[in-house]
Amino acid sequence: MKILVVNGSPHGKKGNTNILQKAFVVGASEEGASVEEIFLNSKKIRPCLGCSACWVKTPGTCVQKDDQSEILEKIKWADTLVLATPLYVDGMTSQAKAFIDRLIPMGNPEFVLLDGHCRHPILGDRLTRFALISNCGFHELDNFDALIFHCRRMCLNLGSEYAGHLLRPHGPILAYADVMPEAVGKVLEAANQAGRELVRSGEISQSTMSAVSAELVTKEVYVEMVNSFFRNEKEKAASETCVFETA
Repeated sequence: MKILVVNGSPHGKKGNTNILQKAFVVGASEEGASVEEIFLNSKKIRPCLGCSACWVKTPGTCVQKDDQSEILEKIKWADTLVLATPLYVDGMTSQAKAFIDRLIPMGNPEFVLLDGHCRHPILGDRLTRFALISNCGFHELDNFDALIFHCRRMCLNLGSEYAGHLLRPHGPILAYADVMPEAVGKVLEAANQAGRELVRSGEISQSTMSAVSAELVTKEVYVEMVNSFFRNEKEKAASETCVFETA
């Protein structure tokens, strides 16, 4: 299996999403997959112009010359695409969305009917599988519902099977493995197992997805942790501003 992991976090390798991603990649690699990772925060990808040139003037090639052309070549190599993105306003990041929108050159402008629904056929070899890795700051798992729905719909357009997801509610806790080593360790073990399962069977099991999303602290405790953190950050910022103004 050839897996391309595209990370859309503005924090890139330093983000909480990448903590899950790293465990997943290790598991998939140890199971025999060839894995390549791309971090969009180090790439320049302009928004889609909606000009349709990649369909009618230069089929398969976007008129914009930026880093997306390199990524499209990587997608031709891969059979599995994994999108890793933190949850922003109930969806993917702007970096991830720009990347997804610029996949348009992969398609043909003419319609085909699949299960009675209009779709654009994919040019050349299609991605056979798609998986999602995401984390969010809120405590509840249902905050990911809109993103999952979006990704499942994307699979219909990409001609890909939705292979599962790694969802981490109250994701900032992942950065505190030293404080909660056992709990965070179990999440990362499950993320590693997800990578192995994807390679072995082409999908991630429900039990493994649930283990990645397991509650680490109660909602009440988590709310107080978050509020305490931001109170301290505000106090530090106010203190620094005060020092700057009087300097």
